[in-house]
Amino acid sequence: MKKTNKPISSLRRIKLICSFSLFILFGFGVQGQSLYTLKGIVKDYLGTPATGVTVQIKNTNQGAITDFDGNYELNVSLEPGDYVLVFRQLGLSTQEVKVSLANQTEVVNDVEMAMDILGLDQIVITGAGALTSKKQLGNTISSIKGGDISQSATVDITGALSGKLAGIQVTQNSGDPAGGISVRLRSSSTVNGSSDPLYIVDGIIVNNNSVDVLGTTSVVQNRLSDISPQDIDRIEVIKGAAAAAIYGSRASNGVVQIFTKKGQSGEPVITVSSSVNFNSLRKERAYNDEPFEWASTDITVLDKVEATRYNYQDMIFNNSTGTDHYVSMSGGKGKTDYFGSFSYLENDGILKSTSYQRQSGRIRVNQEINDWISASFGTYFSTSKSKDQPNGGYVAGVLPTILFSDNTIDPTPDADGNYPTMTFYPNILEYIETFDYSQKNNRNISDLQLTLKPIDGLKVSYILGYDNSESTGNTYVPIGTTTIDLGRASNTTVTTSQFNSDLNGSYKFDINDIFTSTTTTGFSWQADKTNLSSISGSGLALGVKTTNGAASITTNESRSERSFWGGFLQQTFGISDKLFVTGAIRLDGSSVFGADERNQFYPKASMSYLVSEESFWKDTFGETLNSFKVRAAWGQAGNLTAIGPFDRLSNYAAISIDGTSGLIAPTELGNENLRPERQTEIEFGVDMSLLNDRVGVELTYYKQDIEDLLLARTLSPSTGFGSRVENVGTMTNKGFEALVTATPIQSNDFSWSVTGTFSTNKNEVNNIEGDQFGIGNFGFSVAKNGEALGVFYQGYYARNEDGSLLLTDAGLPQREKGSYDADGNPVAERDANGQPSGANLSKVIGDPNPDFIASLINEFKYKNFSFRMQFDAVQGVDLLSWDTRMLYRFGGGEQTAKELRGESVRGTGTANFSIAESYIEDGSYIKLRELSTSYLLREPIQGVDSVKFTLTGRNLLSIDNYSGYDPEVNMDAQSNGSRGGVMGLVPIPRVVKFGVVATF
Repeated sequence: MKKTNKPISSLRRIKLICSFSLFILFGFGVQGQSLYTLKGIVKDYLGTPATGVTVQIKNTNQGAITDFDGNYELNVSLEPGDYVLVFRQLGLSTQEVKVSLANQTEVVNDVEMAMDILGLDQIVITGAGALTSKKQLGNTISSIKGGDISQSATVDITGALSGKLAGIQVTQNSGDPAGGISVRLRSSSTVNGSSDPLYIVDGIIVNNNSVDVLGTTSVVQNRLSDISPQDIDRIEVIKGAAAAAIYGSRASNGVVQIFTKKGQSGEPVITVSSSVNFNSLRKERAYNDEPFEWASTDITVLDKVEATRYNYQDMIFNNSTGTDHYVSMSGGKGKTDYFGSFSYLENDGILKSTSYQRQSGRIRVNQEINDWISASFGTYFSTSKSKDQPNGGYVAGVLPTILFSDNTIDPTPDADGNYPTMTFYPNILEYIETFDYSQKNNRNISDLQLTLKPIDGLKVSYILGYDNSESTGNTYVPIGTTTIDLGRASNTTVTTSQFNSDLNGSYKFDINDIFTSTTTTGFSWQADKTNLSSISGSGLALGVKTTNGAASITTNESRSERSFWGGFLQQTFGISDKLFVTGAIRLDGSSVFGADERNQFYPKASMSYLVSEESFWKDTFGETLNSFKVRAAWGQAGNLTAIGPFDRLSNYAAISIDGTSGLIAPTELGNENLRPERQTEIEFGVDMSLLNDRVGVELTYYKQDIEDLLLARTLSPSTGFGSRVENVGTMTNKGFEALVTATPIQSNDFSWSVTGTFSTNKNEVNNIEGDQFGIGNFGFSVAKNGEALGVFYQGYYARNEDGSLLLTDAGLPQREKGSYDADGNPVAERDANGQPSGANLSKVIGDPNPDFIASLINEFKYKNFSFRMQFDAVQGVDLLSWDTRMLYRFGGGEQTAKELRGESVRGTGTANFSIAESYIEDGSYIKLRELSTSYLLREPIQGVDSVKFTLTGRNLLSIDNYSGYDPEVNMDAQSNGSRGGVMGLVPIPRVVKFGVVATF
């Protein structure tokens, strides 16, 4: 906020005019009450100015934020009387100051805030409109400041979560400019459904679907990429079944609550930021650079001839740039505050002919109607477009062409513009220069919220939310390519509309001086509609890029609707503000299940005990362990999204024969008796601070038991159907999470803080009929009894008793053979010559689920300088590298170079090609995820409050043993169970970003 002794500058006059215009626009006036100025200076526990502290008049929407000198100022219209000022900031203990307003017009209160390294005083949202302090919770809830999100140099909000919380695994599945990101809170909780958390923006359940509108899995985007990270105020994450007690069973995988910025009373504040980023290929893959090739295809012939070899990577990758521009304006007067913003982002990919653009804007207006009614309206819109390339996984593309090619062919077109044939896929330059793959997305998220406080302690809130997204993909393949001689064009549009209506009430009162009671109840209704339409044409007319010029056209259309409903009742008792006991019951229902099973009850119970508040603790351990909290939570939730709207039915397919329409019987029999998968979770933990609140530790153990998994069961042929989805199968997750925060050095000029996280999870699937079934990676990823979801099950090397490879007479490796025992375990067999005999054998050869994930963040601040370094680690994870497999055989890889140099027997690569174990690689890595520094100029010129310069690097370094570009990517994109497959994917780029942020 600005100091009152400054003269009114021209810029300030402009801001006042803008503020007045906004009030006129929204039709809000200032109510006639006494005018007061509440002001002061806020300092932290070191006596230094506390910047960014929220100062709010309790039980109202009127507030302000301290400026860079710790000053706050509220100009308010209030009736004379007694009020309470509440001072809050993450990391500092909440302070409440009583204020009496009478004849004086200016009231000054200076405040010094103590450290709260565990955040126990932090007010968090545990449901739509439900507020509570963190110390009352029996389950974990973690918060991230918006500044840590906006400064992470990511396009997607979810990407910025990586490494900042315990128990969360964030994976960027490709290096495309808006490549999809997977988020797992703890682990997978279903086989066929989604394990994504529920995303909520300002109380609105939003769509984060990953829709493939281009027919190429690797370039699927998340819809949270529609939201600008710079609009984020904070993010709160609730894990496990505890989240579902309030938000419903759609939150059984946890909740990511996103809170956007809003205005505060006071003169307008304008923030302008601009940045430029530089993207580059972090690592080049080894390729065949031997200037020879084999004279014969016979592997017994070792004659070579000279050959020119090309590094195709230099031809398809380039350094690229991007820009991000943002402006916001916020303020308020009286009982009205507002916030508005607009952003424009443009980012080119490191793969040539790829890019992403996004424009977005947001408006939020909060209005206190009277002493007990307030309203809020917000709307967010964005439009984006991307230029893409088909790549990876199960389709052709630029990088797959390289994998399947011998790099002795120059891909440059001839004088007539004809591209030479490289392999059975199109030429790499032909893709880049002639193919047209693009996506367009339009998004709107709007909400209207009402809050009523008719009597002391009673709060009623209503939220009506709407989220509409439309994604359109267009593809064009020119005439004359290797794969499609006659050319092809397609258009696919997916539109998803979501509604949610939440009515919640809470009543809090003091039973006596010791006991407090908080009762919360609510009801929610949600619905979504998805429409898909596509048209594809082949045999294009010359020069035509659309389907209306196609000789053969196919169409597809589908529509689906779902609705979810639920109600809950929760009761919390507090004893002496140190022991809190909570119990809750929730009813959830979904239209995707049959009438007899769609409504289910889910209970919850939790406990939180601040042992350090007891006198015995203070007298014994208090000086060493300053605070000590034990907590426990138990709860159940159902998975309401494991099946689609019509999966419980026998769905007949339409067909047309000779102009007559008809139906084809399905292979899967319907089942009206399906019920939701049920998850039961128990969680124990301790939170402690020690050494004068210099060190904070959070430790959590949890166990999840999921039953009634929805899986297909094979039926007898006599039924006329092949399978039926039934409630069979179970899954367990057991894990441990640790978060350690420390401030080794804290002084007025210099500070050093450290944050470390460690998480481990053990997943196991059981009771699957037939022992296992394939779920991705060409069937190599399976759900198998007694194993973690998605383990790799395939062929492996034949070995001698000492573990060395059993080679053929020609010195080549070979696959193990034999038979299976009664328990299904492979048993190796040998013939008279000691060579493998019998049938090809398979076993579990790898696990894409990590043994543990960890992170380490160091932050240093010296006066106006700051420095931040973050390392992320994923350890004990296996990859199924199809890249390695293809390079074994098709000549362009390092294996062929080794054979040409005589370092390995000719034919070794071809032999390895047929043995899946040969392309299982260690996917463990330690990444320098973020490295940033900034410098803050305070009031550099009149009218400018601050200018901040930032320099950020992302994905600068990866310490790993992976032979490819990056072990983090995944060809099945945001798939739930199929993880760890790598084939022809764009690597995650190294990003260096320079930015400037100015506040007026």
